[in-house]
Amino acid sequence: MEMQLEMDVGNTAAELEGQSWAWVVFLRVGQSAGLIDHVTFLLHETFRNRVVVVERPDETGTFLSPQYSGWGVFKLGIDVHWKSDLVASPTSTRLAHMLSFSRPEATETVSASIVTRSSPDAVMIADFDVLEKQADPPQDLWSRPEVVQRLRSTPFLVRDDRRFFHGRLCGPDLPLPDAVWKSDRKPREGSVDWLTATEFADSPQVLQMKVDILAALLKSSEKTVAYTGAGISVPAGIGQAAVGSAVGKKTIDAQPTVTHHTMAALNARGWMHGWVQQNHDGLPQKAGYPQESINEIHGSWFDPSNPVVLYSGTLRSELCEDMVDLADTSDLTLVMGTSLTGLNADQVAKKPAKRSLSGASLGTVIISPQQTDQDGKATLRIFAQADAVMALLTKRLGLQVRSQPRAFTKSLKVAVPYDRHGVRSQKRRTYWNLEPGQKVRVNQHNNIEGAGQPSFKHVNAATIGEVLRRDDYCSSLVICFDGTSVRLGLWWLEAAQRGAIDRLPVVNDSPEFC
Repeated sequence: MEMQLEMDVGNTAAELEGQSWAWVVFLRVGQSAGLIDHVTFLLHETFRNRVVVVERPDETGTFLSPQYSGWGVFKLGIDVHWKSDLVASPTSTRLAHMLSFSRPEATETVSASIVTRSSPDAVMIADFDVLEKQADPPQDLWSRPEVVQRLRSTPFLVRDDRRFFHGRLCGPDLPLPDAVWKSDRKPREGSVDWLTATEFADSPQVLQMKVDILAALLKSSEKTVAYTGAGISVPAGIGQAAVGSAVGKKTIDAQPTVTHHTMAALNARGWMHGWVQQNHDGLPQKAGYPQESINEIHGSWFDPSNPVVLYSGTLRSELCEDMVDLADTSDLTLVMGTSLTGLNADQVAKKPAKRSLSGASLGTVIISPQQTDQDGKATLRIFAQADAVMALLTKRLGLQVRSQPRAFTKSLKVAVPYDRHGVRSQKRRTYWNLEPGQKVRVNQHNNIEGAGQPSFKHVNAATIGEVLRRDDYCSSLVICFDGTSVRLGLWWLEAAQRGAIDRLPVVNDSPEFC
């Protein structure tokens, strides 16, 4: 006999501390529970025990999953397996439910068509004193070996695969991101033909789920490296070369964003080990990220020995060597705010992704509202502004994050373990005096010629400059070299006191020994 069976699927939600939720998924069928052999709840692929089998309902005819807790929502599957001696067809029915925390119980009614072998009136609930099959204690996310195995078994994705929008760790059932700003233009000249500057945004539920995955990857990573471009500094008012929905005009006066502050906090917690920074803006250091742990591969506004490199210029050799080392040794690379359009530095993103195919790394996470032609290689792909992702990540990880630029030492004359040439030394200590009026020279180990900046090319290691003033708002000192004013970040003083850098960017013309 054919019958239409109505069932309620849904989940409970109870708010916990720290914006977390305790939840249980259920299938409520009432007296018709006697038709069901067992129910399988299929959780998101990031759950260690994602297949949960429940063999018996409660006294109300409701099949309940174990209780879980977390922040993220996702679409889960519910397989209803019918008793073969009572139901002729089908053998099972697949249902779906989108997890929701918007109310204490999120429920929807669904129907299933079945053909029974006897009158439905004869089917009654039985054996309710038997509890559902006990599962192992739930784990929110895979262990590292499981992630590595997943990446090893998942090749790079092609564009017509829905996972191209989500990453190789995610399943194909996630909703696609919405296009929130459309453009027919390429993000940069030289971009692949299919790529446009259109900006996308994951839904809040999908975004939170992806942030949960990101948090787990960061905790599992043995060495995490950030690779960032202009996009993370656009919220600070700094412009970018790539086509996008935002513009900016600030330079040295820009202040750190949520992303910069979060990165500094991640470094302090030991979850961020290196940073290859395409930008020149000094915002990571203003947020408290240590100078010795950042590679300003394309030059800096706050380092006279490493001027911004023109496209026709030459990168600083030791920074190139460090960049290659980070690309070769990164376990997880976090990419933000860059279009990945073929720069040499893009190897920091590409090499770990390639190693993940053999299980040698956790690969690459890409965070950007715009697509890149590297998206199919990503372990995780997040379509959102970096600040939005970092704000959620700080809550997920319980990070203490600054909201203002950090204050730097007031002393402009400090004892440092460096010789008269500004080279770190275990035998010599000098006073690095950067008080106004002091005469200084750029360290002889510099990239002035390689950078190719016309306004600075007349300066060399023999040129005498003068410290003019301290600018606390811009966290820097103003130094004039033969009519050209440059900036030196105040953070260099503290890095030098720690002996954390190989060479001082500028040295006193007449050094004073301790």
